[in-house]
Amino acid sequence: MTASHSASNTLFLLLTILALIPVTARAADETEPVLVEKPLWELGLGAGALVQPHYPGSSQHQSRGLGLPYVVYRGDVLRIGDGQVARAVAAENSFYELSLSFAAAFDADSDGNELRDGMPDLDFIFEIGPQLVFGLADFQFSDSSRSEVELSLQARAALSTDFAGVDHHGYVFEPMLRYRHYGLFAPQFEGSISIRPVWATRDVHGYFYDVESEFANASRSRYRAASGYFGTGINLSGTWHISDKARMFAGVQTSFHHGAENRDSPLFEDDFTAGVAVGFIWSLIESKRTVMRP
Repeated sequence: MTASHSASNTLFLLLTILALIPVTARAADETEPVLVEKPLWELGLGAGALVQPHYPGSSQHQSRGLGLPYVVYRGDVLRIGDGQVARAVAAENSFYELSLSFAAAFDADSDGNELRDGMPDLDFIFEIGPQLVFGLADFQFSDSSRSEVELSLQARAALSTDFAGVDHHGYVFEPMLRYRHYGLFAPQFEGSISIRPVWATRDVHGYFYDVESEFANASRSRYRAASGYFGTGINLSGTWHISDKARMFAGVQTSFHHGAENRDSPLFEDDFTAGVAVGFIWSLIESKRTVMRP
């Protein structure tokens, strides 16, 4: 299967799912997203661990343990935390949100990767760019159980840093369809599933899959990556609200690279990769001022 066929099939699947969602139910019932009174800001502690591939398509994994301050800010424009790194909201109503989104990924030591041994390390990566989020449907099952479906159209610049400088590596386009259920199985449990096909410019692919002449050898031929389809991610996550102040979370991230543009790179190994993460958050202090947020 070619990369273009795989990308077309993924896009067709995404559009098919959208067509099956009863969007008209929102208009017919005049259903608005459920807003909950929350503190404007929260400060606390968070700890977690994750296992993830060294890079997209790598068969080798790395483990990380983290202990960090926990920060949430729910301003009218700037919003930090609550399931995302950060975003800056330019405009929103009950159906859409136009905002600036952020994403990040850990660095990887090439000396610890068999295929990249002797090549430059992969630095910490962060992305920034606009996103348009559509609220497609809201469902109220009971007083303690509701769900929502949303589509996010995200375009971000990809950058890397070794904390001594910043390099730009091109752009990523990532539509995401997500179903989130509050009160799933129990009032304290929140679960979500999302699908994310990804396309990227040449320099983004090249950051992971290029092999320059100086790093080529008998088992690693010279390679120049091309722009195009990257792969599709399917993520599952769950959060258990232990109390108003504490919660546990876990997630599984899977990536399918069948038909990806640069599967011929000597640095590409697996069509399927997966990662897991678990963590705990404890909110210590919060503002007296509250805001209404989903």
